Amino acid sequence: MAHFVGPREHVADFRNDILSILINRGNDHSRDEMLRIVDELPKEKWLKLRLIQAQKVARQKLWIPPRALEIILLTGNDEGRLIYNGEQLLEVIRTSLEKIERKLHGNTPEVFLLWNDLGDKKFKPRTENEFSDYVKQRLEDDLTGRGVILNREVEIRRSFGSYPGERTDIQVEAVLKNERGNYDNITVVIEVKGNWNNNVSQALETQLVNRYLKEEKNKYGIYLVGWFESELWDKEDPRYKKANSIKKYELEAILSEQTRKCSTHSLKVMHYIMNLEY
Repeated sequence: MAHFVGPREHVADFRNDILSILINRGNDHSRDEMLRIVDELPKEKWLKLRLIQAQKVARQKLWIPPRALEIILLTGNDEGRLIYNGEQLLEVIRTSLEKIERKLHGNTPEVFLLWNDLGDKKFKPRTENEFSDYVKQRLEDDLTGRGVILNREVEIRRSFGSYPGERTDIQVEAVLKNERGNYDNITVVIEVKGNWNNNVSQALETQLVNRYLKEEKNKYGIYLVGWFESELWDKEDPRYKKANSIKKYELEAILSEQTRKCSTHSLKVMHYIMNLEY
């Protein structure tokens, strides 16, 4: 029915038009903005329906069909993966970390490599940097040596932070060169800690997220904790008492909450506690 359109209706139409524009753009930025709006207005239930619509449009517009060569490569590699976004790269790295953990405790266990033999049946863990170097090497073996990622060149490196001598641990970069000669880079930062670290229960947020992700404008991160435990751990090692100040299930609960809190529309974070019991 025809009627006079008042200021309130004009405002409502303007609001709906903005959302429609965001939805129909169907790119990463518009989808992230819809996520941000939903996060800012959690009580507006109807916005969640518009978010679902925005995600559907984005999937349709952003989907890149695999090329014939990639399909052929997939058929010849049971573990091969095609990586088109950061979430997919995070999952591939998580799977690789699971493989590393199984190898540490497998038929020919390697976990002894991460413990120093002091003699007299006494051992102590290797340093965080040595643990990080081990993980980097095994990630290279899996992701680059075995060609798990089929459609991108993968580089895994140790890097330095913004403070003198500081190492930000491991960066996994997956690069795709498109037909126009442009490069699409996806980077995942892996922050590594031993369970004796004084900040093990806070550094996911204070270090990985607030420093390495937000400051460096990266969007994807993994917080990796090496859980060292052994009856043969030398009690004179000052790290022994620190490591026993928190239980594994307690740390898991803390990190799960931090992961939920820090994973937003613009950042994706996961954690992994690796069993290094000897």
